[in-house]
Amino acid sequence: MLARRCAVTAVLGGMSPAAFLRDYWQKRPLLIRQAVPGFSGLFDRDEFLALARREDATSRLVIQHPRRKKLRWERHDGPFDDLDASELPDSHWTMLIHGIESLVPGGWELLRSFSFIPRARIDDLMVSYASDGGTVGPHDDLYDVFLLQGPGRRRWQISTQKDRTLDPDAAIKVLKSFVPEEEWLLEPGDMLYLPPGVAHCGVAEGPCFTYSIGFLAPSHRELLQGFLGFLGEALAGEVDPDVLYGDPDLRLQEDPLQVGDGMVEKVAAILGHIRWDGERVGEFLGRYLTGNKSHGGFIVPARPLSESAFATRLSRPGRLELALPSRGLLRGGRLFFNGEVHDAKPALLQLFSQLVSERAVPLPLRLDAPTLSLFHDWYTAGYLRVA
Repeated sequence: MLARRCAVTAVLGGMSPAAFLRDYWQKRPLLIRQAVPGFSGLFDRDEFLALARREDATSRLVIQHPRRKKLRWERHDGPFDDLDASELPDSHWTMLIHGIESLVPGGWELLRSFSFIPRARIDDLMVSYASDGGTVGPHDDLYDVFLLQGPGRRRWQISTQKDRTLDPDAAIKVLKSFVPEEEWLLEPGDMLYLPPGVAHCGVAEGPCFTYSIGFLAPSHRELLQGFLGFLGEALAGEVDPDVLYGDPDLRLQEDPLQVGDGMVEKVAAILGHIRWDGERVGEFLGRYLTGNKSHGGFIVPARPLSESAFATRLSRPGRLELALPSRGLLRGGRLFFNGEVHDAKPALLQLFSQLVSERAVPLPLRLDAPTLSLFHDWYTAGYLRVA
């Protein structure tokens, strides 16, 4: 089993997670030979390219024209409904697909191998397939990434250069100047960890796959905007909708076009009553981090079982599985699932933790009435399925 082969100490080359976090995480690169020995990947080339045709896949095709000075880079965004691999160039092209864990089985099992980083920080599994010479050019990412080599070989160069000027003529974000400082050839199962801001360039030496385990790094602006939007919705129910702005003490104003100080002070006093605490921030993060990242959403059952029929089905052998796009987290006595929040008793928290960690729980399963109702709602929404 992949999950068994991907034990944490193996993924880190025998290094303890504590040592990795202390010495490397967000500090400096690390090359790990045979992190996943002989890693063969989750699919072959044709299966991967078929994913690029799906409407729920976020994909892009990058073609390099190395002999050109102008128009060297060509970018096309999916889905690629009529993709024919035979029409692609013989070399120097790369197909990239994000959110593989939400598209095919096996992605979440691979991500689980990186459980020494909190699940809340894991973003997605992005996979690229490159023909000989394929590359997306020298660039830097603003997030942590593990680059796990799948079938084939790729040569990586990295640089800690300060010059981050982008090529203004390129169709993709590539550095105008790149001065490599270190270089490695990665074989299947080798892995390179890069902290944010380390410039890197990978070139395929023959056709190859690269599996990129990326970690969430929202900007302060994104967090601010997201939290204020959440706060507005969360506090809306605490404000009387019938109470309107009033100014019975209004005085004649010299210039009617001016927004008066009195009005500003009154509105500032209204907004000044807004308060939040750690519990509110925790709820925002739980909802924000488990929000649906899938491009296509969830598939609801064509003929959903009634709640009683669902309970009967859970009492027979089988498996209760998470839909691939489903995400869940915990905070204290609350569970967060696909952007929802629910208060939960210890038994439900334990069951939910197993379900999210393992992506499935064995049946038969007997649930109390509130939990049955909640799970049935999730089942009808497409979050869960019975196999």
